[in-house]
Amino acid sequence: MEKKTPKTHFGFKIGMMMLTLVMGATQVFAQNKIDMGDRFQINKDGSYITFQTTLAGFPVIRGSIKAYQANMFYDPEDIMSTSATIRIGSEGFTTSHDRRDEELQGENFLNTEKYPAIWFQGSDVALTETGFDLTGTINIKDITKEVTIQVEKPTIMRKAMNNLDLMMVKGNLKLNRKDFDLGTAGPWAANPMFGEEINIEFNFMGTSYTIDYLKASFVNQKDGRDNPVGLVYNDVKENGVKSGLKLVETLSKDKKYKSDNWPTNLANIGWILMVDGYGKESLPFYELALKQNPKHLPSLLRLADAYTIAGQYDDAMAHLKNEWSLPERSRFTHIPQLMMLLSGAFDLQNMK
Repeated sequence: MEKKTPKTHFGFKIGMMMLTLVMGATQVFAQNKIDMGDRFQINKDGSYITFQTTLAGFPVIRGSIKAYQANMFYDPEDIMSTSATIRIGSEGFTTSHDRRDEELQGENFLNTEKYPAIWFQGSDVALTETGFDLTGTINIKDITKEVTIQVEKPTIMRKAMNNLDLMMVKGNLKLNRKDFDLGTAGPWAANPMFGEEINIEFNFMGTSYTIDYLKASFVNQKDGRDNPVGLVYNDVKENGVKSGLKLVETLSKDKKYKSDNWPTNLANIGWILMVDGYGKESLPFYELALKQNPKHLPSLLRLADAYTIAGQYDDAMAHLKNEWSLPERSRFTHIPQLMMLLSGAFDLQNMK
């Protein structure tokens, strides 16, 4: 089986052009090839987001954001292809002052009960002396506007941690709170000393799961036996999907493997295939995992990405719509290219 290795990224304008190709109710998209090696998922253990505004001209109102998830596509050899998708849980804003936080999360500001999430999606890149500006749209409450994040040039460390690629990136975003109806009603609205500009700063550590990392995890001996994930992965590459599915059936009945958590095994088979460039081949394994356990979270998290890599955008859309009824965590980690391609029909205002 020939591996699919072409590496193509889509900028904002290209994504919008593809979204205009509509025939009736069916969207028609160009085939997309996504290199998962350039996708960095933000690791909160090594990251932070802070914000501040002023009172009487002094930056005395400061806080941090503790509920967020982000993905970034970044290739240092093709910076103009950079894109990012960020979700912030609005309940995660804190200034370490209980009464002030209650006001911040109340109706006059973030109104977290009605609007639990803030979304950013950006893919329009302009180079700067220190890095690049990333322009996109942000949705706060029911308001969507174009904004620009100033990003310092990321540092990439290949296979720096157990064969994981690491990315360190920092940047900032300035917003006018009045543009999003933050503090424009209630007691703060009448306070002339309350600053309008909100400055948000971040420092992210991102990790990318390399194929070498996954091979070290799954293509090896485990508890004195061959890892079933590796066995099926190699069989699919050598003999095709049908052979791999037949091997799954055989292994799941084998006394050495039948007590395994097979939905997780299947999701990991799909994952290693997807990262290795076999997007379409990964799909039957995710689908079988969800047939065995419809609430299997790893499969739910990865299936829309797999559909996108395989070029099956209508299926990706259908899966995302089903996710609205799932726990919030399962809506956190989709690749930016997916959101770019579907944004015309899957508007950020719907990503609550």
